Amino acid sequence: MSQESITVVFSTREDNPDFIHHIKQTCGLENVEILQFINRGEYSLTELYNRGLREAKNTIIVFSHDDVIFEQSDAWGQKIIQHFHNSDFGILGKAGTTSITGSGRWWEEFHLMVGEVWHQQTDQGTGETITWENQYSGNFGDKIIETILVDGLFFAVHRERIGKEFDENIKSFHFYDIDFSFANHIEGVKVGVIFNIKIIHKSIGITNEQWENNRIFFVNKWKSRLPYRIEPPILYEDLTINCKETPKVAIVILTKDTTDILFACIDSFMEKTQYENYSIYIADTGSSVENFNRVKNYISQKNNIVLFQYPGTPASVNNDVVRNHIDHDTDLLLFCHDDIKLLNDALSRCIQLYLENKKETGTIGIRLHLGDKSIQHAGILLMVDKENRLKIKYKGYKSYYSYHPGIEPDIFSNIGAFMMVNKDFFLSLGGFSENYGKCLEDIEFNLRSILAGRINYFIGDAVAYHYELETRMNDSDTLARQGEDLKRLLVSINQNINNPKIMKHLRFINM
Repeated sequence: MSQESITVVFSTREDNPDFIHHIKQTCGLENVEILQFINRGEYSLTELYNRGLREAKNTIIVFSHDDVIFEQSDAWGQKIIQHFHNSDFGILGKAGTTSITGSGRWWEEFHLMVGEVWHQQTDQGTGETITWENQYSGNFGDKIIETILVDGLFFAVHRERIGKEFDENIKSFHFYDIDFSFANHIEGVKVGVIFNIKIIHKSIGITNEQWENNRIFFVNKWKSRLPYRIEPPILYEDLTINCKETPKVAIVILTKDTTDILFACIDSFMEKTQYENYSIYIADTGSSVENFNRVKNYISQKNNIVLFQYPGTPASVNNDVVRNHIDHDTDLLLFCHDDIKLLNDALSRCIQLYLENKKETGTIGIRLHLGDKSIQHAGILLMVDKENRLKIKYKGYKSYYSYHPGIEPDIFSNIGAFMMVNKDFFLSLGGFSENYGKCLEDIEFNLRSILAGRINYFIGDAVAYHYELETRMNDSDTLARQGEDLKRLLVSINQNINNPKIMKHLRFINM
């Protein structure tokens, strides 16, 4: 690989020796080829980039704006070569999306975008330079995330893997990138976004009349294909975890007339969990006699599952199970909905994190996906809108990649669909508040955990399905009770809003 190199192609209005020097200094390759096209508007980028595809000496070709700054220590050229060597991708960029609407505006479904790009602007009046990051998804390190297109700020092409050149019917400097990468995706070429190269763009993208004309051309060209999206796979790895200690865990599951879903949940614990020192406590809150007997028969051959039958709100039932039914030597509680299905050993991962952070840990949550593979939970956000109203939002909701892929400490809240907490700490706070009729007692508990000086953790690499949330959300009675419970929760938050421990979690949004 040391002999291999890349070709960098860029268009510039004037000879740009400084940028050429910057490429050579940062790419980490001795024999990089640079094709500079001086272009004062005579040519479209599609024309020049096709010249670059034809004239480049190397198979791997990088197309870049000339107003970008590469991280000095990145050796980004070597990383580009490695990405192509280790994958079958044909086009790689720094920002893209898994969806495009009928309008052709690829950022319209922001939650489906992927990547991160830094921007830099200098205030003409003060001379102050500001640098900030546009983060469209989590940072996935050395991984490549598949998309349907990439932005033209910076992208690399493996010439032998692409199926289409740039469409020279697209004039000027807009939509050349979107059309090129999307056209190749349609041809079966793998397009993706990379994360282990840092780029600062010394401007921000703007639209103009030419951009609008090219957008209309793109939409007309692809109208039979638009809108278009792919359903990405859920990213996770099979975890192999050996915990140094084995604290006893009580898994508390509430259920009512959802026997098949419940069985799938329990089966996933049995199949995915390496950790052995746990018991499952099923609290049936009102199933039919037939379904209750089905559960009874199902667990009769299992020695670590206990079944109770009594009604009540989720908060009161969970509290009662913890106070009166679990083994006295239990160390950790895992509150789990019956519609959870583990994809990897999330239980052991949570225990591992707890053992590493015993004294400071409040709650621990994991990444949860809906049945359509999009994210339901990657932590809870506490926000204030422009009218100074508090809002609670699922982080990453309905996206595929808007989550922290590792451990994210000090989040505002996890949800009780899958939430671990130390038993003594749970009881010291009085358990869940029983003022809540249907939901949100879990978020209120996380609030009290923060006020008690604890840290709530989200684990992005521990993963499960949370199947039935949307069905429950559509139930009119549930929605009505959620409205009442939300008012209670917001009152609790407002009462503590000036506490520094809560203030640091506030995010201000302009909407």
